[in-house]
Amino acid sequence: MDRRVFLKTGLIGGALWVLDGSSGWLPYLSALDKNPILPGTPIWDAHAHPNSFYGDNFDRTTPTISMLKESGVAVCVFAAVGDYVFSDPQRRRGNSPKIDTERQLERLKTWSRAGEIKIIKTALDLDLLRPEELGAIVAIEGGDALEGRLENLDYFYEEYSVRLITLMHETPNAIGLSQRVKETEKGLTPFGQNLVERMNRLGMIIDVAHAQRVTLKDITALTSKPVVDSHTGLALKQNPFSRLRSSEEMEWVAKTGGMIGTWPLAAGQKKTLRDWAEEICAMKSRLGMAHIGLGTDGGGRLPKTVEGYANIKDLHKLATTLTEVGLGQEDLRAFLGGNLERVVRAILKN
Repeated sequence: MDRRVFLKTGLIGGALWVLDGSSGWLPYLSALDKNPILPGTPIWDAHAHPNSFYGDNFDRTTPTISMLKESGVAVCVFAAVGDYVFSDPQRRRGNSPKIDTERQLERLKTWSRAGEIKIIKTALDLDLLRPEELGAIVAIEGGDALEGRLENLDYFYEEYSVRLITLMHETPNAIGLSQRVKETEKGLTPFGQNLVERMNRLGMIIDVAHAQRVTLKDITALTSKPVVDSHTGLALKQNPFSRLRSSEEMEWVAKTGGMIGTWPLAAGQKKTLRDWAEEICAMKSRLGMAHIGLGTDGGGRLPKTVEGYANIKDLHKLATTLTEVGLGQEDLRAFLGGNLERVVRAILKN
């Protein structure tokens, strides 16, 4: 059914329901103007640190909860930092990665009780999300928080509703190697293999951001579910920055049915909003639009962002630039949220 016809005729009990072509139903009340960029299209951010809740280290990219809502974000991945304890000698005293991650996730519980966010545990929670609510997918960036124990995965799943884990972050851990290390032939560890299989069974989203090339290849070969690479960019020969991905690596993610989130980091030849938009077009040519989404890493202390983008409030500028370089409305819907929603719905339990 045509979206406009549906919106005119789909009043059910005073509520409007919007069908995103790649995924499912999301309820909205009255006029669908939550998204100021493309009305009727929910925006999803695959990776962010709202309110810098891991350590109150606000930078100009840090979104507040109110900023996310005002910018039309319907669902955001709220990423605690699983290896944050290693970044500060003072924080290590009496703490462990698990304990420090619990400290961070307690703040999400507080915001949830206060009604500031709605924690997404199941696909049904997405169906019931109201327009005034911000859906939060609870995540841990850095499987260090698991401390090499599968029972800790179950604990975070049950106690804190964690539904996404970025398996590695800044340093090698019990799961595998980070992109921060020089290339080696070492990949996913035996614990990492068990972890991937357990996350598949639980209905948890595997995020391969930061995973070193061989580790990434092992994960994508083993998983039975789609994976995401939540915040990265396309590596060119002239741009060897270690946090970027080659086209081949992106294809490994796409072949799982997954999604690559692009971020506003200025690196190499990517300096402006137009450069970012052209990067997305290049990814579309190689992968197809169904595997590309948004992952801002807002609050992640990016050293430099592309000119014209400071934080999520500037997302409309990227959308305008994407239309200027030739993307249509369906491409924008897929990029802004549809693709990530499809992946999440394919993994979360009902």
